[in-house]
Amino acid sequence: MSEEVIDQTAAAAAPSHTIEDVVARYVALRDKKAALKVELDKATEKIDEGMVRLERFMLDYLNKTGLSSVGTGEFTAYKASVTSVTTGDKQAFLDYVKEQEAWGLLDVRPSKTAVVEFRTENDDLPPGINWREENVVRIRRA
Repeated sequence: MSEEVIDQTAAAAAPSHTIEDVVARYVALRDKKAALKVELDKATEKIDEGMVRLERFMLDYLNKTGLSSVGTGEFTAYKASVTSVTTGDKQAFLDYVKEQEAWGLLDVRPSKTAVVEFRTENDDLPPGINWREENVVRIRRA
């Protein structure tokens, strides 16, 4: 299938084709990709659900037996800790960081929206910010 798509794509970009032909082929490929993604997501939904049920069963087994891992000869199932860190009270967190000068607790990155607004209003960038623009092709339906 992928070789067929590549061949069709190369043919669509051949010099003998009009821009209308190339754009239409691009949209057809984009639509096909989206349809395949929907199919894949639908096809793997039941698999994902089954895997979650099996993971719960294995974790329950390990917890009930007091084991941290179990080998089956070919595979090893083991418990692992997964951590998630989110902000519950943004202002309290920022106040703490400032008061304690605990800047290492932050992951600092610029807000694209705010930087674009700043540049529009000031015809300049905030200190330390890099700006890169490139031209790309986008296609929308008429």
